[in-house]
Amino acid sequence: MKYVSFLCILFSELLSTVALGEPDRYSHVATQAEVEQDSFLRGTARNLEKSDVVLSVIIYKIVSTDQGTTHYARVVQSLRGDIPVEALVKWNGHANKLPKGSAPKTELYSSCNLSYVLASSKEVKKLLNTPEDFTPADNIYGLDSYSLGDHVRYFPMTESDPGRAMKKLLHIEPAKITAESEAARFKPESGK
Repeated sequence: MKYVSFLCILFSELLSTVALGEPDRYSHVATQAEVEQDSFLRGTARNLEKSDVVLSVIIYKIVSTDQGTTHYARVVQSLRGDIPVEALVKWNGHANKLPKGSAPKTELYSSCNLSYVLASSKEVKKLLNTPEDFTPADNIYGLDSYSLGDHVRYFPMTESDPGRAMKKLLHIEPAKITAESEAARFKPESGK
């Protein structure tokens, strides 16, 4: 799961970098007229208007009960708000309820389930101690670093409708290094 999550993050960053290589195609955000003509964009724009917290997350667990569904995720990019990268987040939804009296159903994800999540900061609560449902938090894979060697390839996949809508409404810069130790600075080998 650790490798898959890291590769998902790397893949999303590579896609962002490729997108930035074509500034004319991706720097344009939708106009009001374009939004009004597209019901999916209109709905996403309405949600963004109400959300001062926008995160890109990888979902690692979903717990369904007869009361609703709880999603658990790791933040990979904080686009609005002050929830830090690598934070563990959870949110409740009332969709996909199990029938009354059903035993809770837990699904663990080891694949890349990258999602945008939106919220109002009024509804966000910072937890000071590790709550029971996040325990043991150190068993939940975090972001890691790996050398991928010399033969890395990627395929620029078609985006989902929600991903396409977010890119039409927001110009999202990929995460960037803002300072680095001399010991960690990239040093190209001579002759390459």
